[in-house]
Amino acid sequence: MTETLLELINVPRNHVLSTIHNYLTKMTSNYEPIRRLPNMQDAGPSELAQRDNAVTKLRSLFGLRGYDRAETPILEQTELYLRKSGGTLSSRLYGFTEPGGYEVSLRPEFTAAILRQTIDNMTDSNAVRIMYDGPVFRYARPEDEDGLKTRQFTQLGAELIGPSSSDADGEIIAMSLEGLNCLEIADTRVVVGHVGVIAKALEAFGLSERAKLFLIANISELKKGGSNSVLEKAATFGFLPNTAVADLETSDNRTQIEEKIDRVLSDGIVGPFGQNIGPRTVEDIVSRLSKKLSETDDPDNFKKALQMLSAITQINGNANNALQNAKKVLSESGLDPAIISSCADVISSAQVEGVPIEQINIDFGLSRGITYYTGMIFDIYSNENNSKSHQTLGGGGRYDGLTRALGYDYDFPSLGFAYNLDALVACQRPDTNSTNNTYFVSSENCGSAQAAVSEARKLRAAGKRAAVEYKNNGATCSSVQSQGESR
Repeated sequence: MTETLLELINVPRNHVLSTIHNYLTKMTSNYEPIRRLPNMQDAGPSELAQRDNAVTKLRSLFGLRGYDRAETPILEQTELYLRKSGGTLSSRLYGFTEPGGYEVSLRPEFTAAILRQTIDNMTDSNAVRIMYDGPVFRYARPEDEDGLKTRQFTQLGAELIGPSSSDADGEIIAMSLEGLNCLEIADTRVVVGHVGVIAKALEAFGLSERAKLFLIANISELKKGGSNSVLEKAATFGFLPNTAVADLETSDNRTQIEEKIDRVLSDGIVGPFGQNIGPRTVEDIVSRLSKKLSETDDPDNFKKALQMLSAITQINGNANNALQNAKKVLSESGLDPAIISSCADVISSAQVEGVPIEQINIDFGLSRGITYYTGMIFDIYSNENNSKSHQTLGGGGRYDGLTRALGYDYDFPSLGFAYNLDALVACQRPDTNSTNNTYFVSSENCGSAQAAVSEARKLRAAGKRAAVEYKNNGATCSSVQSQGESR
């Protein structure tokens, strides 16, 4: 058909082909090269080799403690993460509707999926020890506090499902530090907080569940001294006396209230009713809020609880001193100092596991964007790394209530931790003694292409890396000559 067209238009073939070539060249020259997405990272051979080496060592270490590997899908139903993820994590999901109609998200973490898998396949009541590793995805806007972090990174972690005692807490904390020692990351420390202590202290003020969850969700802001802004949010949600109910019923003020609630929710806090906002709109929340505001907590008790929480979240430092200071705050707030005992038990259990007390700090202002934690929580650092990047190497905690949040009709004791594996690798010293050389063989040295291929096979059979060295336009590729030994 092409031949016929060329004859019909009576134009020389070469001219037609040249014209088409020029047109296509002009059209495609306007395209910009496709670049990486912002805050996504490539990993080259050297980075992957170092990462693989770290993974191998950590898998071996955890295996000696009885942990077995598990994998979960990289795509899960979005609801799995919305059920109890809360906080900033829910706004950082890479979610979309897949062709089958399911609302799905790239996994932002492993814990919820590992717990789902374990509960669905559990055959007895014995403790289950699981380890895992793989990529996770969390979106961050450039203007966010952690907006410069990579949006894809590798997690490696472990979950201990079944035990409820503080002994299990000590095991998990000790494991997290043993992993750093295994990778020869020096000058490490663990910072421990305890959501359970905070929750128990708040219970003594007779607050509703939604009031307690509201205060816990704002721990990080209180730690920064932001009690006034928390009071403003509290008034918006009806925890303190104001004209919120009347305002909601007045159409003139409804838009203003909606804007305020939208601003509060966009800060990444948990909804005031103890769950994620999920697919609900601000309009839905306003309507529900108008019904709930008549059930306000005692404002005096709420303010006392806020004052206590503001004080205890400032406690941060040496474990023994922090425990004593926390007891003092509780006593001055009219509470039983024994509330702190569950945190003290965790520290004692970690010491039994061999963690020196000097390596443990307590921070009662430590909080999590993932709100399913119910007991101890912790972050792990290398002091040298932390002074440069202010980035934790990993962290974890206890989440006994997550099974019920996922739709099961019971709570199941569970705890775990995860490393940011990329951060661990960045802390390691490069391996300068690598013996992973590649031998390059060429037809020029071996006499023929067949001889070069045969020589490469012999080297591989002896367990050595070997590749055939090719030539471009008669010249040996200079880019490969420096990668290893030539033969």
